[in-house]
Amino acid sequence: MNEHIREIMDEETFNHINEEMPKVMQELMEFNEMAFRLTGKLHRRTQRVIKHMQTCGTCLNRQMKLGLLMPIEDFYAQGQAMGMGRLPKLHHQVN
Repeated sequence: MNEHIREIMDEETFNHINEEMPKVMQELMEFNEMAFRLTGKLHRRTQRVIKHMQTCGTCLNRQMKLGLLMPIEDFYAQGQAMGMGRLPKLHHQVN
């Protein structure tokens, strides 16, 4: 039995409804399975786009021009202003 269906009914209710409305329950389970697969595909594709945008110079430049990102100097200055201290040393970044 699917987790989403378990949230709204117990095993006995599921069995009862499955006996009363087998075609509807079968369709519901199929739609739920398709939605689960699509959600996974959507997440994976979105992560690929985000990874590209974080490493592509053109995308990063456009994000900065749109004001979605700030220059790295401003980022570190903001951290120091909030009391984060000095910039990290290389051996701290490696660990």
